[in-house]
Amino acid sequence: MAQPLNPNNYSTINDEINTLLTSGAYSGITFTLYTDSNQTTIVTTESGPVQNETISQISQTNSYTNAENQIVPSTLTLYFNDGTSVTVTDGVENYWYVLSGTVFQPRTFGSA
Repeated sequence: MAQPLNPNNYSTINDEINTLLTSGAYSGITFTLYTDSNQTTIVTTESGPVQNETISQISQTNSYTNAENQIVPSTLTLYFNDGTSVTVTDGVENYWYVLSGTVFQPRTFGSA
């Protein structure tokens, strides 16, 4: 089931990622972003669809008042391994996400 992606649920996303990674079954996390909770349309950026993109970093900026006394809304930025990113601004973009774990593939080196 898709969950809303916004700066207010950063800690929930972080907890979900930590749960997947600490299970020991996954070596990475992928995100798929949708424009709706029913997962019918995948978000497309200038780099293409945001589907099964491997996450390298997530950052959050809280809202603040700038020098012109204007309130700047909070943002959440997802950075992907391919060098692309998606920024979600609170109250502007309405995206939904699905997390998946990249299954850990054990390897052996050399022969016994």
